[in-house]
Amino acid sequence: MLMRVIFIFVILLTFSRSVFADCSYNGETYPEGTVIGPYVCSDGKWVRR
Repeated sequence: MLMRVIFIFVILLTFSRSVFADCSYNGETYPEGTVIGPYVCSDGKWVRR
């Protein structure tokens, strides 16, 4: 039972992390690590390289 709860928690954490890691630009959503010009999507924000 405990292993099932831990497994579900890990799956939910993984999916929630991927949702919050995306960046938006001109109405499009880009995954973490995407490079557009001098910016990189990192932790849900565009940061200068």
